[in-house]
Amino acid sequence: MSLPFLNSASAVTFAPKAKSVINIFLSGGLSQFDSFNMEVDPSVIGNSKIINSNVAGLRVSHYFPTLAQHMDKLLVINSMKSNQGAHPAGVYKMLTSYDPRSSVTHPELGAWVSKQLTTKFDSLPNFVSIGKGSAGTAGFFPGQWAALPVKSTKSGIDFVNRNTAVNESTFEKRLGILDSLNQGFDQDYSTQDTRAYVDTYQGALRFMNSKDIDAFELENENEHIVRLYDKQEFSRRCMLAGRLVERGVRYVKVELGGWDYHDNIYGELPANASKLDKGLASLLAHLSQKGLLETTLVVVSTEFGRKPDVNPNKGRDHHPDGFTCLLAGAGIKAGQVYGTTTKDGQAAADDVLDVVDFNATIAWALGIDPAFEEKSESGRPFKLANHGEAREELFG
Repeated sequence: MSLPFLNSASAVTFAPKAKSVINIFLSGGLSQFDSFNMEVDPSVIGNSKIINSNVAGLRVSHYFPTLAQHMDKLLVINSMKSNQGAHPAGVYKMLTSYDPRSSVTHPELGAWVSKQLTTKFDSLPNFVSIGKGSAGTAGFFPGQWAALPVKSTKSGIDFVNRNTAVNESTFEKRLGILDSLNQGFDQDYSTQDTRAYVDTYQGALRFMNSKDIDAFELENENEHIVRLYDKQEFSRRCMLAGRLVERGVRYVKVELGGWDYHDNIYGELPANASKLDKGLASLLAHLSQKGLLETTLVVVSTEFGRKPDVNPNKGRDHHPDGFTCLLAGAGIKAGQVYGTTTKDGQAAADDVLDVVDFNATIAWALGIDPAFEEKSESGRPFKLANHGEAREELFG
């Protein structure tokens, strides 16, 4: 039975492939030639060594030995393309599907998902951003659709508990007074902004009182799941993401930054690659063991890749013309490679996938029409995935 949506117009049009999305965002620009695109000329690979995975014919860089044993769960997309080659614009485009404009701020994909899939019965926010990167803007949507930011898995969420100076009965009395004031104000002066404020406040109260709020407490996880992960912060972020989708959260963004290696890439990259290698492999095992991988679309994305040539500073510069992202779960055609670059690595060649098509595919997997429109404050219509079209062939 479908549940009523908080927004008046719904873009949910068909049965979804996925219930939730975990988007691991690698800000800075993952080097595709030192990770998952090994199907280029040997000179492009640089200092990376090619190793076999647990899928015949699917090869990866030696910096990812743990993920090599999980490639049967992953679809490698080697033909990604963006029109943005600078970090702020590239990140913005990947997360919103739009080029940045001074006149409007566009909602991130997670905000669209939350606005479309949130029901009045949900006690947890449906857009959560874990890490120190982009906090998850709602753009021109009301603020209630912005991400709940979790900067650190150890410090938790700010202001989630009632102040100890206010006892429970006093707090409830204050809430009653506030509700009366809001009702009177709503009758005479209600606007979209004031209603959004009230909705945000009510959502925060539901969150504070939710029985599911312990999802943010990693020490409550089953020991056999905890043992899958190491103690690094990124691994803890992945564990938290798994706990959140288990509780029904629709879109979780997990940040792992620091991939902008213009200098000394082979001195700096291994440490970050190890974090991704162990954390993502653990997450895939976690979701598999709990039976959640079938209903969770795991996304590994980045704003652009790195150039095929190693520069004089022994680094790689920005390259939006042909880079790599990954998908797993939710019926994706795992254990395969989709798309290619030219052998010299200069450009996406076969089955080119623009970032707007990538986001359209994620929305489609959740059962949301990528062409669904919402209007900005100025009345201008914007589509969820801009002009992007879903690649349904990526799913079995």
